[in-house]
Amino acid sequence: MQKIKRVFLGLTLPLLLIQSQSVNAIDTEYALKAGFLFNFARYSEWTDTSNAVDHFVLCSPDRDFIDIASTVLSNRKVNNLPISTKTVSLTDADLSQCQVLFITSDTLNQWLNSTLGKLNNIMIVGETEDFITQGGQIRFFLSSGKIRFEVSPEKLTAAQITMSSKVLRLGRVVEL
Repeated sequence: MQKIKRVFLGLTLPLLLIQSQSVNAIDTEYALKAGFLFNFARYSEWTDTSNAVDHFVLCSPDRDFIDIASTVLSNRKVNNLPISTKTVSLTDADLSQCQVLFITSDTLNQWLNSTLGKLNNIMIVGETEDFITQGGQIRFFLSSGKIRFEVSPEKLTAAQITMSSKVLRLGRVVEL
């Protein structure tokens, strides 16, 4: 019996270590992406300010991302508004509360079944290869182990958002 326990422990311990490292890598990646989203928001201007808001709202249908973003962005402000984070479903009612929407690869199927590309006044960011052609405005990608982004200024303008040229220079500009 003791030998079986050792073999079982010997087989499960590496699995648990690999799994915990994977979770930490995802947490780190989500934390970095939350920081990018914060800076995108800080250096952008929403031209339609008809909706009076008392918070700047970052949304995602991915609860894990929102949990990490809440921690990373606590006590931060965009345009003197405190940032709040919100897990949303991809419905018009939920999305009307958002200034930035992050679609993770885990929630992509919900994205494909919606008409988010037609939303105004919401910065839509994702992380899948053809995200911008599907209606998004900014896409994260990995290059040499680092998180990079590409952006479509035309799509941002169509959504009534202007991003600083300083930020645009840091990313890969996509012309459609």
